[in-house]
Amino acid sequence: MVKYNCITLKIKNGELENFDKLRQPEQNTLKNGNVVYIYKGTKSKKVYIGQTKHFVERNKQHYNGQEEKFNIAAFDQVIILFSSYFNGSALDDVETQLITYFIADNPQSKNQLVQYESDEIINKTNGNSVNDYREREKVALEVILPFWENELYLNGWVSTPTLEELRTRALVKYSPIKKLTVEQDNLIKEINSNPDKNFVINGDAGTGKTVLLTHLVAMLLNEQPNKRIAVVLQPNWIKTARSIFKVYGMNNSNLTIATSTNLINANENYDVIIVDESHKLSRKFPKQMASFNSVYKGRFAHDNNHLDALKKMGNQIVLMYDVLQAIRPANMTRAQFNEATKDFKKRYLKTQFRIQAPAGKNYTSEDFVNGIKYLLYKDTGLLEQTNFNPDFNKSVFQDCEVDAYFGFFETDPLKNLIDWIEEDRNFNPEHINRILGGLVEPWKQSDGKDSSITHWHEGNIKRRWNSTQANWIYSEEEDAEEQIGSVFAVQGIDLNKVGVLIGNDLQVDTNGRLFGNPENFHNVNGKFSKDDDNPENAQEFTLFVLNIYYILMTRGIDGIRLGFWKNDAFKEYMERTLEII
Repeated sequence: MVKYNCITLKIKNGELENFDKLRQPEQNTLKNGNVVYIYKGTKSKKVYIGQTKHFVERNKQHYNGQEEKFNIAAFDQVIILFSSYFNGSALDDVETQLITYFIADNPQSKNQLVQYESDEIINKTNGNSVNDYREREKVALEVILPFWENELYLNGWVSTPTLEELRTRALVKYSPIKKLTVEQDNLIKEINSNPDKNFVINGDAGTGKTVLLTHLVAMLLNEQPNKRIAVVLQPNWIKTARSIFKVYGMNNSNLTIATSTNLINANENYDVIIVDESHKLSRKFPKQMASFNSVYKGRFAHDNNHLDALKKMGNQIVLMYDVLQAIRPANMTRAQFNEATKDFKKRYLKTQFRIQAPAGKNYTSEDFVNGIKYLLYKDTGLLEQTNFNPDFNKSVFQDCEVDAYFGFFETDPLKNLIDWIEEDRNFNPEHINRILGGLVEPWKQSDGKDSSITHWHEGNIKRRWNSTQANWIYSEEEDAEEQIGSVFAVQGIDLNKVGVLIGNDLQVDTNGRLFGNPENFHNVNGKFSKDDDNPENAQEFTLFVLNIYYILMTRGIDGIRLGFWKNDAFKEYMERTLEII
């Protein structure tokens, strides 16, 4: 049964043509019903999306001469959507989703393709929380999806045939007009109302730190457009972030997007500095890229890490942080970070967004994340610094069904992971799937320029490492989907299905505890110097290796499979720890 209806009318000089020929129930709905509406200009290629309880009156308001966008857009038709599900919460939800999808449908348009009531929408970026109304899933499946695919696409209003294809795009996943949870909403309000306070936002992988970041930037640009705002990002995300901010009209001249190195070298001051993945900020360290150490001059000459420098540059500092995602000796130590942020307000994101357990299972996404934490960190003492719940449901690791969220292959790891990934692509062509690996195969930066150089070999299968770190997921290289991704290319990135090759850099000692073996670890900047005899280095290196696998194993939205690369010992350790029969 169709759970929505829509009416398409032509517009001439602001008048709704043939309105009087509509059925009486249709006229009544347009006069006094909850609707979402979309105006379209055939020649101008512009679209306007809104919602109202009185469409006929709202249309008159749009064309009363007071709204410049309606005076120049040359809209010549409008489609009005209504449903028995529509109430206040549903209207907000449907309007917001359609705006996001329309923008993602044509992000390269040089025109302002999608217009909307700016005040309303930007208010949503201030942190309108999700009102999880009872029919929210039904609205998504029974209204938004068929309306898009059966009405908008088939009638030429949009160019992307399926919403599933759009949902994989960064413009949708990190949209600054998506609804926020109450948890995220409260954090944004607190940050905004306390400009003299600095904040650390702690969150596991997939808890919405990046979405919080885009909303926070949008709110600040809207409410305080004269404030100077800097966003510090990792190199692999800067291009995507700039695209998001530009598409959503957030390319304000007072907004700077840069790496920490570039920002510090520019040596300017800001009202607010927001740092994504602050666990990766660099410290003064001899075995460090020269450019990272080059910042310690002038007023930063006596600083010991990038955070100390950033604190001098910003009136308010907001840090997105995960203690389990530092992966190099050159990253700030936990002790340095704790010292630098001792006066910061500490807040926590707990809701898991990325990982989606299959429907009908008795386990949740939180069960998986807590289980992976326990598997990797149970002997490290770090779990108490995270949002860890020891009472996780281990059945997520014991589910043997073919479409279970978690699984592993005992033989031919590379072949089996490839087959698993490819099968899913046949079912879901829009999915972004990848095979990822620990840093256990040698690689040189120059290798990325030569597609004939391969690094992973099994039988007659030959695969190479990711050829680039920046924007690798959206690389247009012919073999991009076949490349094996490293942690540097996927940190902070969502994927649909993920294969992870667990290498022999992670081993089990005689006491049954995990440890990192530097002999099998092939990233020179990820290891301590042999002449550095600090007794804590071995444990710190183990944490780097554990963090790398934690990151790789928490990328998958729809599923993960492990393959053991010269590492049966870890497989046995995993089976024992998670009680896998």
